[in-house]
Amino acid sequence: MPKLITRSNSITFANPKAPVYPRLAQGKSWDEMTVTWTSGYSTKEATPFVEWGIQGQIQILSPAGTLTFSRDTMCGPPARTVGWRDPGFIHTSFLKDLWPNLKYTYRIGHRLFNGQIVWGRQNSFKAPPYPGEDSLQRVVIFGDLGKAEIDGSNEYNDFERGSINTTYQLVKDLKNIDMVMHIGDICYASGYLSQWDQFTAQVEPIASTVPYMVARR
Repeated sequence: MPKLITRSNSITFANPKAPVYPRLAQGKSWDEMTVTWTSGYSTKEATPFVEWGIQGQIQILSPAGTLTFSRDTMCGPPARTVGWRDPGFIHTSFLKDLWPNLKYTYRIGHRLFNGQIVWGRQNSFKAPPYPGEDSLQRVVIFGDLGKAEIDGSNEYNDFERGSINTTYQLVKDLKNIDMVMHIGDICYASGYLSQWDQFTAQVEPIASTVPYMVARR
């Protein structure tokens, strides 16, 4: 007898170029916050920016720079071969002259040349205290996080389950964290660029709310 073949409904993305993965980092000075994110929009298609301000007050618009990289900049295989995928575009904006200890809201956006604006989700962060101010700053420091899938797929022998557990705990305790310092061995991408997308998606709830600083040990 012939086999019966069933198919699911077709699945499409509402906007595959939409901005994703906002991540914060402390700027060069105490009153500056850096916002970085990824999208599919080049500067020939849209102008990237951040809308931000003190919660409940007039919003400021700050422009963003745009960079990307190519297969040729990779060291070798598999990053240049089976591990390669188009990274899209990486955007960075600098939010300056922050008031100490105040809560700010922000959202990333792209103004298309037809006037339409494509927005990311709204997020918030707390500005750092003034240097020398008597304050408590709670910093979480760790290394070797890696990344993992919630359903356990695409992982060898549940090798990096601790990555999910650590991420969950950080998200759960986020209100008690002022900064995260990730010291080396970030996501074990091993030349597969898609692994970086999974990692940034995994840490987005943290990195979009408190400065997520990456360093070498």
